[in-house]
Amino acid sequence: MNEYNVDKIVRFLTKYKDNLSNLYKWSVKIDKLFDLGALTKEEIEALNKKSPYEKELVLKKTIQIKLNEFNSTNRTAFEKLCLWIIKDWGGINGVDDSSTLELIQEFLSKTEPSFNRIASTSKIGSFMFPEKYFIYDSRVAYALNWIILSENAGNRFFPIPEGRNSKMLAFDMNVLIRLKNIDLYKSSEIERLDNRLYIKNKDKVTYVSTKKAYSEMSRLIQTISRQLWTDEKSEVLYYTEMLLFSIADREIFNDITDRIRIEIK
Repeated sequence: MNEYNVDKIVRFLTKYKDNLSNLYKWSVKIDKLFDLGALTKEEIEALNKKSPYEKELVLKKTIQIKLNEFNSTNRTAFEKLCLWIIKDWGGINGVDDSSTLELIQEFLSKTEPSFNRIASTSKIGSFMFPEKYFIYDSRVAYALNWIILSENAGNRFFPIPEGRNSKMLAFDMNVLIRLKNIDLYKSSEIERLDNRLYIKNKDKVTYVSTKKAYSEMSRLIQTISRQLWTDEKSEVLYYTEMLLFSIADREIFNDITDRIRIEIK
């Protein structure tokens, strides 16, 4: 595993952790969970009165139980609930159901999950086994990379899955990482730039490989969680993941625009 200064990462996140209940704003429609056998109508009605944060914590615990139960007793119900998590809860539409379900099984069965559709498959892992898996999506990777970059907390960064967030696209993290490490990308011989794999080869020094990205980030988030939280929150990964997710396109965006100034010689 690559070395990271976890103290610096925790120090950065500590500024926001006590406000997580207000920072977390991801709220989804849950009516379909009645038809999927995951919630009663009364439970849905009660959940819809809660804040996004409170609602999310109940959903995580309830769906964890149902997913593991269905996985053992009702394959069809398990697959339908998985697709609800990815499409309805996660907002990832237009996916092929059959190939998605195959990738989920592959994710759950391997010690080094494939990076292919990781934002989708890791959602299922996180709901089923939150002490082991986290959701590796563009916002989580974006936020963590900025903390590592801005706090000089490590020299290897994590590949970022494709995302659609306009603020994150405006300040592309990969560009910021490469600019900070500009000397690694210089070429003493201009002819070398004709190599179509030039950037890919240089990135091997800067980024964790996609083959190792999930397991490495998982270990890092586990270590962060044990230091960041002092209660039961340290036992699962989703509190740290939710915090990274929540600050990615607001607090991180502001930090970038406050701290970065580029001078062109």
